[in-house]
Amino acid sequence: MSEILVLGAGVVGMTTAYALARKGFKVTVIDVAAGPAEAGASFGNGAQLSYFYTDAMASPSLVANLPKYMLGLDPAFRVRISLSPAFIAWGVRFLANSTQQAFERNTIDILKLALESRSAIGCLSGKIKFDHAKTGKLTLYSNDESLEKARTLTKLKNQFGAQQAVLTRNQAFEKEPALEGYRPDFVGAVWSPYDESGDSRLFCCNLRDLLERDYGVIFRFGSRIRRLIVRANALVGVETETDQLECSRAVISLGAWAPAIAKTAGIRLPIWPVQGYSLTVPALASAPIASITDTARKTVFCRIGNRLRVAGLADIGNTGGGFREERFRALLETAKGIFPHAGNYDEDVNAWTGLRPVTPDSKPIVGRTKVNGVFLNCGHGSLGWTLSMAAANRLSGSILV
Repeated sequence: MSEILVLGAGVVGMTTAYALARKGFKVTVIDVAAGPAEAGASFGNGAQLSYFYTDAMASPSLVANLPKYMLGLDPAFRVRISLSPAFIAWGVRFLANSTQQAFERNTIDILKLALESRSAIGCLSGKIKFDHAKTGKLTLYSNDESLEKARTLTKLKNQFGAQQAVLTRNQAFEKEPALEGYRPDFVGAVWSPYDESGDSRLFCCNLRDLLERDYGVIFRFGSRIRRLIVRANALVGVETETDQLECSRAVISLGAWAPAIAKTAGIRLPIWPVQGYSLTVPALASAPIASITDTARKTVFCRIGNRLRVAGLADIGNTGGGFREERFRALLETAKGIFPHAGNYDEDVNAWTGLRPVTPDSKPIVGRTKVNGVFLNCGHGSLGWTLSMAAANRLSGSILV
């Protein structure tokens, strides 16, 4: 049986292990944390499986708002210029992907991948539990200009199978009565009836049980990866803080930490971390059933069983990834202000921050590298869970048993 290491036990690493194990590989997963989905973005993400809201981050509207973001005038989006050569190179490529043509192309490419992932996650949902719900999603727009842009993009995405609908304000209330308690005004919404939700950490934990039980996958938690060992342009091992593992094949699925490890093998990855925050509180009776995304405030509300997950903020640039109280308070106060009766914000508030690994075109990097035996499945941005199964299947298809 062919052996392969999967570096990273977030949702991308876990689904990669699943796809490879099903193909017949003997898989070992290595991660610094004590368990799956504990060290990165998979722990506290927005909980949405956004199969149809696949808009690339780089866009003409984002560029138009850059001065506001750089001056700190938008509480949800911050850009701090870094003099790092890697950031400058990433930024130049990001701007090149911000034209309307590139934005539409990248959005459709991500949509196609998401549609592949939807069916694969649907099959897996029958095998593991993760508070999975098929309740659809409403994406709210605060003015006519933004709604018209969304209408144009929706028409394009529907040509590729998105099945979205543009709703008036009153039609949005009919889809989700809880919006009667939504304080900000909005002019309309895009309804994605087949978007889903769930707990990605629970997904990973129960997927671990399945992998160990049915496929004999080995997990090495508490192992910090230092570098890849390469000789004659071929992988020969992986070095951790405590030992060296001999191997001829490995997949890098380390989220925001992928570039640092890939660099030890001479591989440069165009990935930059974008920091976000989330909070999880008890859901109240008036919490929405459908997922809600407020585009103006870049805030997500998603019910997970009897809990409410609120996620948002995007900090780009010179951030160390540490928890910053003032940024979390901005998210908490936004949630209280715009959807005050959706959750109990004064009791059992679980706070989280994490780094989304974003590429200039928002598309994940999947497949072989210039180093024999080193493979990539990384750079999924804010859609890691959504795209995970399709990316994992594509990755496994590129490796011979």
